[in-house]
Amino acid sequence: MSSRIRIVVGFDGSVDSWAAARFAVVEAGVGGGLVRLVHSLLDRIAYATLLPPELTGDCDAEAVRLLDLARAELLRANPGVDVQSMIVQRAPGAALVRVSRSADLIVLGRHGHGRAAGGRFQRVHIGAVATHVLAYAACPVVVVGTVDEDALRRPVVLGLDAAAPSSPAISYAFEAAQRHGTSIRVCYISRPAGRTDDPHADADARLQLSQALAGWRATFADVPVALDVLHGVDPAARLLDAAADASLVVVGARDRSGAPHVGFGAVPETLARNAVCLVAVVRTQRQAVTRPAVIG
Repeated sequence: MSSRIRIVVGFDGSVDSWAAARFAVVEAGVGGGLVRLVHSLLDRIAYATLLPPELTGDCDAEAVRLLDLARAELLRANPGVDVQSMIVQRAPGAALVRVSRSADLIVLGRHGHGRAAGGRFQRVHIGAVATHVLAYAACPVVVVGTVDEDALRRPVVLGLDAAAPSSPAISYAFEAAQRHGTSIRVCYISRPAGRTDDPHADADARLQLSQALAGWRATFADVPVALDVLHGVDPAARLLDAAADASLVVVGARDRSGAPHVGFGAVPETLARNAVCLVAVVRTQRQAVTRPAVIG
């Protein structure tokens, strides 16, 4: 990531989008970064539920009022962060993917606003927008539910395939752990083909993980690292268990070629929907990624 981190937040005024925005300004504050709130226009009923009663009938004006309110509140708590806003006419998923090309990080709320049967406006589960952004964003994506600042000091869980480790995911996990002064728990999910208690297989997996992480452990020497080999046929379930005591769980994602990512299948979306902590999905780009050199 650049020294002045550029974070884009999908902001629709929902409770979780506020949590995403607050998390983003905390992250940006570490390096005096930039946060851009990207807002796709809602309808009049939506703004009526989000703002004090001064409805103008002009959705563009109401969107400006909502974003001005958000910027003012975020800047009161984090005066050193550059908070900007952008109103887009296109669908939110497509808009966020477009701006991801010039961002270091996209932050989304786990829940947003949607329309129920009969036209009633309500809170909805993570859906088409997040799924689209997770699949196509050009930068890492963090999905936020509620954020407890004390919880950010819990370990970072990194889901990794020992045979095909994702360099971008490793890098993101180490940077996040260093920023928040915490440790990393690296989890490899062993899908049993025979015995599940084979100590030689576990030792081989730990050796592969250790070799894959050697450069980063040397570069981020102040970040404690624990290696875990977990057994199970459902990687998502095992990582959800591991994430129960984590501040953040980090996994790789498919690249645009459709090639498999780190052996986890649909795990990123499952984690984004269900994890109790923050979830970072980091794309494995097709171009080669330079690893930190091993010192000594």
